[in-house]
Amino acid sequence: MAEVAGDERRLRVDLDIDPSDDWDCPIVSETPDASDVAVNAVGHECTADVQPVDGDGPVRARGEVSDDCLCRTFQRFGCVPQVQRVEGGTMLVTTYVDDRDTVRDVVGALRETLDYVRLVRLAVVEGPEATEQATFDLSELTPKQREGLELAVVRGYFDDDGDVALGDLAAELDISKSALSQRLRTAQAKLVTDVFDGIER
Repeated sequence: MAEVAGDERRLRVDLDIDPSDDWDCPIVSETPDASDVAVNAVGHECTADVQPVDGDGPVRARGEVSDDCLCRTFQRFGCVPQVQRVEGGTMLVTTYVDDRDTVRDVVGALRETLDYVRLVRLAVVEGPEATEQATFDLSELTPKQREGLELAVVRGYFDDDGDVALGDLAAELDISKSALSQRLRTAQAKLVTDVFDGIER
């Protein structure tokens, strides 16, 4: 097993994911609400142990791993998906990535095949104990602020070598450049304030 360097930083990514109508996933086939999920996808077969919220014990479900499968999509980018819970068919999935480029790639790939993918939280984790250094809780933002910030992250607007223009992002959202700029400033200020409030506590 490879060792993790003591000064290595990674990003924890939490995503809300809704399957598409024709997506036959064993994680959600047994119950729309689960408090615990363990998934083992090997080759072309997937086995999921799902703990229904209103059930007595875990239910085992099996399925076939297709090219647009959740697990296969994460594996393409060297990521391991961890399903934290299922509520109303929506999965909260956590994964760890090395950089923002991978966040963009994973979210973009998921959105190509799934009905709904929302970035819920980003956290910087550091060291062998994976201690969280800063957490950005996107659920505190307004829908419009979150939409603008998600698009900016996914398109690489904040990347050091990014060449994405604010006007291009605004055009995608069908709003003015000044309106998007205001949304991004307000969202960033809110996130930074929350992070420092958490550190002070």
